[in-house]
Amino acid sequence: MNELQLSNDLTTIETEIKSYQNIAGQSIFEIGRRLKHVKENDLAHGEFGKWLRSINLHHDTANKMMKIANELNSNSYTYMNLGSRALYEIATLPEPERTKEHTTSTGEIKTPDEMTVRELRELKKQLKQRDKQNEQLQSQIEQVKRSEEIALKQLEDEQNKEPEVIEHYMEPYDYQQTKAALEQSRHHQKLIEQRNEKLEKEIAEMKQRRDEVSEKSAKYDQLNNALNDMNRKLDDGQRRLKAQKEVYDLVRKSNDLIKEIAPMCYFIHDEHILNNEYAIKPIKKIAEDLLDLSKKINQQINKGDVIDV
Repeated sequence: MNELQLSNDLTTIETEIKSYQNIAGQSIFEIGRRLKHVKENDLAHGEFGKWLRSINLHHDTANKMMKIANELNSNSYTYMNLGSRALYEIATLPEPERTKEHTTSTGEIKTPDEMTVRELRELKKQLKQRDKQNEQLQSQIEQVKRSEEIALKQLEDEQNKEPEVIEHYMEPYDYQQTKAALEQSRHHQKLIEQRNEKLEKEIAEMKQRRDEVSEKSAKYDQLNNALNDMNRKLDDGQRRLKAQKEVYDLVRKSNDLIKEIAPMCYFIHDEHILNNEYAIKPIKKIAEDLLDLSKKINQQINKGDVIDV
């Protein structure tokens, strides 16, 4: 479309502005175009403010008209009958919001060109508040993600630690390993419980924040996705905790068993036992069974074989 070329003669422009001042609707755009033309091409020779006063235009009014001409489509029929205040409020809305339907404070559904100046100003406040809430939620989501990463890293570091073996005089070596494994199991279980409690608290807080955000907001979906992701991590943590408790119980029972049979290492030195075939034979059987079980457990850990006992 060929746009009407504006004159570079200041007298001609003044005459045109005065003419459009007497016409509603389209005149706001045309005055704004001409004001912008004068300012951008410095036709007032550095005295734009003084020139505005000479044609009885306040500087703020001129800026609003230039904003309207720059942001809105002068050929749009919907803007033809609107006043300068309403047009300026629409021009200062985010561009995607200018044609959307919005709910007013009275519950009516309107597009911005159908709203009053008061309704437009209320809409701008609502959009500003929504954007602020979305920024806060985004910041909180990122903080939760960082906390989750730190917690998982700490848990992985603990799980990758070499088990601490505490030696004790006159106690079997295997018994000390079992005691160390039991303490390690308790520590891992506590870490997982703390992580799960933190996740549950953060999920509850994020659900409350999500309910405060409009379902039409893109941040609502983003927060919902973050909640689903955290719930999956929580479920994984619950399964880890269950497995850890089962291991803890088995290690504790094994620890008790070692305490029961540990004295056997000492009283078999008695010559009456060593020379008694009927006494030494069941002891050898117990030792062989324990050794066989130990080999099968290590085999499963190292190769993933199923233990057949």
